[in-house]
Amino acid sequence: MEAYKTLRISPKETLALAQNLYINGYISYPRTSSNQLPPSLNYRKILEGIARQLKYKALAEELLKRKALMPNNGKKTDSAHPAIYATSEIPKKMTDRESKLYDLIVHRILATFADNAVMETVSIELDVKDEIFLAKGTTTKFPGWHKFYGNYVMQKENELPEADQGQILKVKESKLFEKETQPPKRYTPASIIKELEKNTIGTKATRSEIIDNLYQRNYIKNESIEVTDIGLKTIETLEKYCPEIIDIKLTRHFEEEMDQVREKTKKSSEVLDEAKDSLTKTLKHFKQNEKEIGNALGEAAKETRDKEIFISKCPACKEGDLQVRKGKYGSFAACNRYEQGCSTTFALPKNCLVKSAEKNCDVCGYPKILAIRVRRKPQEICINPDCKSKKLNGKTCPKCGSSLVVKTSHYGSFLACPGYPKCKYIEKLPKE
Repeated sequence: MEAYKTLRISPKETLALAQNLYINGYISYPRTSSNQLPPSLNYRKILEGIARQLKYKALAEELLKRKALMPNNGKKTDSAHPAIYATSEIPKKMTDRESKLYDLIVHRILATFADNAVMETVSIELDVKDEIFLAKGTTTKFPGWHKFYGNYVMQKENELPEADQGQILKVKESKLFEKETQPPKRYTPASIIKELEKNTIGTKATRSEIIDNLYQRNYIKNESIEVTDIGLKTIETLEKYCPEIIDIKLTRHFEEEMDQVREKTKKSSEVLDEAKDSLTKTLKHFKQNEKEIGNALGEAAKETRDKEIFISKCPACKEGDLQVRKGKYGSFAACNRYEQGCSTTFALPKNCLVKSAEKNCDVCGYPKILAIRVRRKPQEICINPDCKSKKLNGKTCPKCGSSLVVKTSHYGSFLACPGYPKCKYIEKLPKE
């Protein structure tokens, strides 16, 4: 969760990176739910190993000057493994992503031996004609562990100006804001893991994989998680025909019983017999409705696919749907009534995800698409290659004589010859 919040590394990748760091001996066993360091660990040896790295030398040596090293432990425990910590082994070779995760782990282990941070929160009540308005500000008085956690501290400071009780303030400007009640924030790949943990779904080793499977199977999408149509239809279908298969109470029950087996308070044979009986009943119920479930999910998959590839109604025949298709040379747009004689096709931008912009071009009336590339703002593009918006009157290519068209890259818009790659002439857009 911390790696996602501070480094934007997904839970699945975090676990894979942590596994590599563990195999190389740079950190302790990563599949743990504990945030406690037991007294059996040699804290001084761990910090001495960290101090041998120039990057952490000053911070680690500051802690080593103390007579006693006592970690600030959290409440979670794990009977098998302690909290993750950096070992005394000095890393020799790490990838960029491994280095970032290792840095987070080191700063976290340093911060846990540091003093508490002291924050000061000031509240000011403003009396405006007997209406009370409240202003709050928070500042750091003593950094404590913040100093050792460095850039990973997400604390925001908001310092209020000095004010005295009874002081009269002059109003320089008044603004009236109209706001609506906001819904709860959507889950992220990290915050949903916290919810799984709270509901005892999965284990510390499988939760990140559960989330990744939901993405891979197109049941959820985006970092701010949204349920897809196929995901929603799947749940609705199973709720209708076999609700026990998605009952989290059943999952939680067996997870708790497996913990009891590990703790040797329950026999594994009892849990297996109960699980066998429960699964047999569930699978029998599923089998009875197998055809209905298959038909419903098949229809849902088709609807989802058609929705994802839909661009607009075909501008040529007006009856078919213009859809994204994949061909030998990449994606293109084509009417789905090609068997009925409509051969309308359009070229699509390469190396990007193409979706409908759900609007038409103001110039030619043809549909617009969104070209979505990683870490770039989506581009709106008219699908019509002859649209006047793509041409600049009077501007021709000095090499081949073609009318120059406006193209856009992540560096901005520019003029280019439509004969690319045979003709690679480009020039800057003239200033208006």
